[in-house]
Amino acid sequence: MVRNVTDSIDDSRIESVVQEIDRLITEMTALRSQLVFLSHKSADQTRSVRTANYFGMWADRQDMRGLSSREWLENLRAKQWTRQ
Repeated sequence: MVRNVTDSIDDSRIESVVQEIDRLITEMTALRSQLVFLSHKSADQTRSVRTANYFGMWADRQDMRGLSSREWLENLRAKQWTRQ
């Protein structure tokens, strides 16, 4: 097969396009990893906010007077363990 000068130019262009595609795939993979990390981090923050709001709803209960929600929860768990 006979090759001419234009064939080498085409090969060079193809090689540069393939290199650019590889670079873009690498960049896309890195961005996807960051997105997954941020979405998990955001979900964790949302969950803790929901938990805080849940315990805040019970602040007026008689059995919570003078206790933080954490102390109240620890007392509740201790009572449940003694019942079993």
